[in-house]
Amino acid sequence: MISRTVLSDQIRDTLLERILREDYQQGDRLVESQLAREFGVSQSPVREALRDLSAMRFVELEAFKGARVRRIEPNEIAEVYPVRAALEELAGQLAAPLLKGNVEDLETIYCSMVDAAKHGDMQSVVKLDAKFHRTIVAASQNRILAETWDSLMIESRTYVTAVKVILANTALMAVVEMHRPLIAALRTGDSKAAGEEMRKHVSAFAQILEKENSNIGEPDQTNGARARWDDQPPQKQVSKN
Repeated sequence: MISRTVLSDQIRDTLLERILREDYQQGDRLVESQLAREFGVSQSPVREALRDLSAMRFVELEAFKGARVRRIEPNEIAEVYPVRAALEELAGQLAAPLLKGNVEDLETIYCSMVDAAKHGDMQSVVKLDAKFHRTIVAASQNRILAETWDSLMIESRTYVTAVKVILANTALMAVVEMHRPLIAALRTGDSKAAGEEMRKHVSAFAQILEKENSNIGEPDQTNGARARWDDQPPQKQVSKN
């Protein structure tokens, strides 16, 4: 039986995809009761999903009016990356001596990411990417660091970045392969090297976002990429069992 928390996550990601694909436009209302009927669930997981999207600033919640899709400024998506880079640099520094020579879990996740990328399964790559980074953060054995990292809603924000990566014509497999240096650095147990690789990795995605944001309003550079996004398999229906 899928927990209500997992169900709300599925609904959140489905709504997030629709917003990113512009199925929902700025100002569109997202009505809890209508969405609950569509997904065949109670309003509680829908309400939680909308709260998450509000925390990510994709929707606005107004008393007695419900939720509306808000305009997202390009810099808003990018703002999380300097914070995430600092947190993950520290995570790498703390985790490296504890993981030295013991990176089998990361290798397993990486192999799953490779398989997902080969099948063009962006959603699985995103979930595995978040799991990969969460494993490193957990290995740091710093509870405050882990709680702060979790508060950034990394998986959903990674999904946003993945869409931007496609728009920037960056191959999904190339994104997966960017995790190899992280495994190598952590395997050595070198805190400094691991921290530097973690910061470099996160910063690389920030640069992709910056490049894509600079292309806004230049359709000739994005039409082909948009077609690639449109060719992606449709979002799976929300699972209830």
